[in-house]
Amino acid sequence: MVEKRTCDYTGEEIEPGTGIMYVKNDGTVLHFVDSKAEKNYKLGREPRDLEWTEEGRRGKGPAQAETPADEDEDLETETDAADEDEDLETETDAADDEEDSPAGDETVDEADEPDDAETEAEEA
Repeated sequence: MVEKRTCDYTGEEIEPGTGIMYVKNDGTVLHFVDSKAEKNYKLGREPRDLEWTEEGRRGKGPAQAETPADEDEDLETETDAADEDEDLETETDAADDEEDSPAGDETVDEADEPDDAETEAEEA
């Protein structure tokens, strides 16, 4: 019986008599199901980043893989609304902090300070 191999890149089974055997200089033998897998390996792409490989499908998970596009748009709008709420909270916190500080401890903005070039010109 002929031994079935699995692709070292995609994880698919390779039918006997097909596929590509790639031998590296250090003697490591890699088996690829097709040229697409071989070329992506040579380009240095990680299989976990590609959805069409076994590792890519495993990393994405079944819940995310079956989500329709409409639900994705709804999720984006919900996260945008949550971000706006957080921004409002930080603005009110900053306003509260300013009210709590004593009157003599004000910070000076950089825009209020004269430029170094102007002060040097005045001194000369």
